[in-house]
Amino acid sequence: MLRIRLLFLAFFSFTLFFSAQNKFDYVGGLKLNDSLVISYKISFFENNGEIKGYSITDLGGEHETRSNIFGEYDTKAHILNFREIGIVYTKSTTSQNDFCFLNTTFKNFEFGKTKKAKANFVGLFSDNTQCVNGEILLNSQEKAEQRVQKVIKKINSSNKIADSIKQKINKVNMMNILKMNILKKDQTLTVFTASKSIKLILFDGGKLDGDSVDIIINDKTILSNYIADSKEKVVTVALQDKKTSIIIKANNEGEIAPNTVIVKLNDGVNDIKALSNLKAGETTQIDILN
Repeated sequence: MLRIRLLFLAFFSFTLFFSAQNKFDYVGGLKLNDSLVISYKISFFENNGEIKGYSITDLGGEHETRSNIFGEYDTKAHILNFREIGIVYTKSTTSQNDFCFLNTTFKNFEFGKTKKAKANFVGLFSDNTQCVNGEILLNSQEKAEQRVQKVIKKINSSNKIADSIKQKINKVNMMNILKMNILKKDQTLTVFTASKSIKLILFDGGKLDGDSVDIIINDKTILSNYIADSKEKVVTVALQDKKTSIIIKANNEGEIAPNTVIVKLNDGVNDIKALSNLKAGETTQIDILN
């Protein structure tokens, strides 16, 4: 009887913990004082006033960077504040010391109700000196996805757009741009971790069309002519050096171009999901810095 009560209490506590956490996703842009607008996304959990999650700056761009975010939410005053702390990954060649971390506060912000939000932000270097400031504008990801779906629907119903282009759009799925990193040719994605190993997970999350890739780690071919399917292929990579380089080479473009294989990286702390977008013979690189 005691064991049953303990199990019930454990289950009850587990349920309360996860029901207390709410996940929220917003996309929008950062407007700098010189009127430059940079795409921006935040994804975070709110748990009893505590904010944890991540942000992505320059979403889908040449300098895409993901940072951890931490913050607080005042339920009575409806004030949300958060700050970026530490880099998870970047496509930029800028050194870590030169990254500018965003700090902001949203007033009159209500989770589940606020669909559009705007606030000023201050950017700080790691030594807390100011680097840039501007305005942050956000929309709920749900609203953004609805807009994307409308665009896709118009494209698919248009007689002026070639079927080959429609197939490419449907295969890559434009909403993947909002949800995951796109690995393009000749790009290097730099991932920062303190872990001793990382899991490299490969699979095809869409229509199975025979996409084939080679996986080369530190100049050694680990997977040759791997054909992605719906079942996940897991490769555990030991991080023995300060830098571990993973090259993904597209051997073909499958039945529908381009080559789109989903790549996930998990170091036990962070989970990064990416999608290749390569033509036959093209490569993309992931550097793991330890």
